[in-house]
Amino acid sequence: MKLGVHGFRKTTRRLTALLLALLIMVSVIMGPLSAGMPGGDAEAAGATPVSLHGRLSVNGTRLVDQYGQPFQIRGISTHGLGWFPEYNNREAYRTLRDDWNANCIRLAMYTEEYNGYTTGNRNGMMQQVKEGIRYATELGMYVIVDWHILNDGNPLTHKEEAKAFFAEMASLYKSNNNILYEICNEPNGCSWSDIKAYAQEVIPVIRQYDKNAVIIVGTPTWSQLGSAGHLYEPCEDPIRGYSNLMYTFHFYASDPNHNQWLKNKIPTAIGQYKIPVFVTEYGLSEANGNGNVDTAKATEWLRMCDNYGVSYCAWNLSNKNESSSLIQPGCTKTSGWSEAELTTAGRFIRNWYRGKTDASVERENNPEVKNLAEGIKVSYRTHVQTYGWQDWVENGKMSGTRGESKRLEGICITVSGNASLGIRYKTHVQTYGWQDWVENGAMSGTSGKAKRLEAICIELTGADKDKYDVYYRVHAQTYGWLGWAKNGAMSGTEGLAKRLEGINIIIVKKGASPGVSTSRSFVSAYPGKVNYRTHVQGIGWQGWKADGAMSGTSGQSKRLEAIELRLNRNIEGGIRYSTHVQSYGWQGWRQNGTTSGTSGQGKRLEAIRIELTGKAALKYDVYYRVHVQGIGWLGWAKNGEMSGTSGYAYRLEGIEVRLVDKDGPAPGSRSNIYKSR
Repeated sequence: MKLGVHGFRKTTRRLTALLLALLIMVSVIMGPLSAGMPGGDAEAAGATPVSLHGRLSVNGTRLVDQYGQPFQIRGISTHGLGWFPEYNNREAYRTLRDDWNANCIRLAMYTEEYNGYTTGNRNGMMQQVKEGIRYATELGMYVIVDWHILNDGNPLTHKEEAKAFFAEMASLYKSNNNILYEICNEPNGCSWSDIKAYAQEVIPVIRQYDKNAVIIVGTPTWSQLGSAGHLYEPCEDPIRGYSNLMYTFHFYASDPNHNQWLKNKIPTAIGQYKIPVFVTEYGLSEANGNGNVDTAKATEWLRMCDNYGVSYCAWNLSNKNESSSLIQPGCTKTSGWSEAELTTAGRFIRNWYRGKTDASVERENNPEVKNLAEGIKVSYRTHVQTYGWQDWVENGKMSGTRGESKRLEGICITVSGNASLGIRYKTHVQTYGWQDWVENGAMSGTSGKAKRLEAICIELTGADKDKYDVYYRVHAQTYGWLGWAKNGAMSGTEGLAKRLEGINIIIVKKGASPGVSTSRSFVSAYPGKVNYRTHVQGIGWQGWKADGAMSGTSGQSKRLEAIELRLNRNIEGGIRYSTHVQSYGWQGWRQNGTTSGTSGQGKRLEAIRIELTGKAALKYDVYYRVHVQGIGWLGWAKNGEMSGTSGYAYRLEGIEVRLVDKDGPAPGSRSNIYKSR
């Protein structure tokens, strides 16, 4: 917002200051130190923007999600947190997420104006930002931390305060995957060289703690990408040496100057200069926050942003009596607003976000693909929890659901258009594991058993199978849409107990590119060459470890009671193992993820043997060593040798396992691998 649009009468200021002081006192008493720390509540683990898309980054001129897919923020900016702290609340943000389909909150923390961060209210402003981050994190929303300069004009004015602020923010939230930093809202009355000098001092402060968060840099003349309509200083002299940087552009749809001079800014910055742009603030009013509201012009501006994949946040979440506000002046509710309680701008933005999000989801579920095989049709249907069999779809359309937490339980696939072409497929089913291959319309999976599909493989058959490629991708619980797998590769998850919820399948000519992402088509709990987990006294099953990492404990006097091992899915062959158990002695061989040992009997493991089978035994040696009570680490045993003790009644406390290329050097000393008496 430009200068002169945020003033209040003195009496209003005194009242708001008193209310803010009371709010701060209450928040201090209630324990503000929990503000927005990673984890949040269970809600953020559901189908929220962050759970579906994860940490954002910048690729070229586009914001992309953790899977490398283009992503667009459609957010709402608070008014100044010092003026309207009552809207900085969890239920307000829940309303924006669930009713408006917004995916981001921008926390506008003024630096100078009205009890600003640098003018005597540092602790109060810091607390408001922390609370906003906590609410957004708990709701699985993205959040922009906005150092909202305005009257201060030149960001160098409060450079040292900014560095201290962002150092605290970045160190506190370095593990969050939902935070973006806007380091200077609307520089004005200064040059790009001043802004750039400021940014080159603030960015390293953030990067000292957070190497990956997106950082958004303000631009001259109230963030207009240049000091005049025809100038592009940030584009011609960008900041270099850092990744995940974007540049700010602001527009107000009814402002005649913006419509006359700024309409070419986004196309030129992105198309000509290849600079990533983020509209961290826009409004339907004039630039002073008041005046006419022009929904037709707003539609033009937002369509341009959508066409270029530019993210945007609307100004402002308040009931202030000005036309840029989203809530009616007479409405005192701070969440759960009806349409009648919204201003013209509020109703337009709510409807725009709802409509654009629905269209966006449709595009994500049914993506545009290229080079479909002419005359070939792949058809498929899925059996969905509660709903049963869905109708047949074809050639890349989604079968299943999204956002309803419904598991796929079975699937049928056919191919037509070439009598010499067939298709076969197999699924990994909860509890049962991989099923046998079925083909040409037969069902893979289960019906009536309430078992989720967790992964799928699909490949072509018949005399013409080598003339085509089959691509497929799945929507997996927690992870969202994975990348596309191809020609029999596994798609889905392994060892994570995650349901498949939707699937797309296409066929293209051999070697033709469908223009889709093939990264991360399969997520495994067992990413290492050799993977293992142990059941530990008083703890239970630990998470999976791999390739020499220790499983178990050290210095806690905890016995190992059981173990499971498995090889990476891409290694042909298997692994088997036998344990020596207190009272029982040596157990029979177990293999490929089954349990050796006991659970619930209080029996310690005392020794172990591990060996490879099949082709794996020809390609690798398996080495393993154990941490023994009263002794510590023994030497590395190999290929079925006994590791541990016998006759001492000593417990195993930890284990490390490695695969080494056949006849390669041992990972450490081979002496003292087993003690017996």
